[in-house]
Amino acid sequence: MTNVRTTKEVVVISFFWLIAAVMVLFAVMNIPGNKLSEKSARNTDMVSQQTQMMLIEEKIATYKSILATNPTSIRALTELGDVYFDSGRYQEAIDIFLKASEVGPATVHVENDLGLLYLNINEYDLAIERFYKALDVDPSHVDSLFYIGMIHQYKGDLGSAREVFEKILAANPSPQLVEKVNQQLAGIRSQQ
Repeated sequence: MTNVRTTKEVVVISFFWLIAAVMVLFAVMNIPGNKLSEKSARNTDMVSQQTQMMLIEEKIATYKSILATNPTSIRALTELGDVYFDSGRYQEAIDIFLKASEVGPATVHVENDLGLLYLNINEYDLAIERFYKALDVDPSHVDSLFYIGMIHQYKGDLGSAREVFEKILAANPSPQLVEKVNQQLAGIRSQQ
């Protein structure tokens, strides 16, 4: 009796051993302290960063092409502003959000993001102005109010900051925001 295997069986067995060999290779490459593992991790990080940059540039190109045909598309302007904001390109995000603010009715999203952008570049007065505009659109938007309190605190106006934080607590915000506000109030108490 001879043990004859079909072509299909040979392919399946070969595939199994190929997968097993690849798994062993990856296991060896990923042993901590292994120079090959460290190099592989750096290369993977670099490829991941390059991929993310390519995706960001693709999104930017897509929104710019939409805006080329419809320059007043609030959605495209807002999405493009978000891409710039998320990728740390603050001035480009500010320019886009300002345009969105000019061409359409004020939205909490645009005004709050403009406030955050100005906050990131330490333009506190412009940030407060935008956060108040967001509150004009939606008075219950306590996140904007929180940032106003933070700016008062940064500027050393602890009394105004405390008033704003207490107003937030009176609005019954989310537990996460309550925790942040209580931390800020504790910091204010320790400074007085």
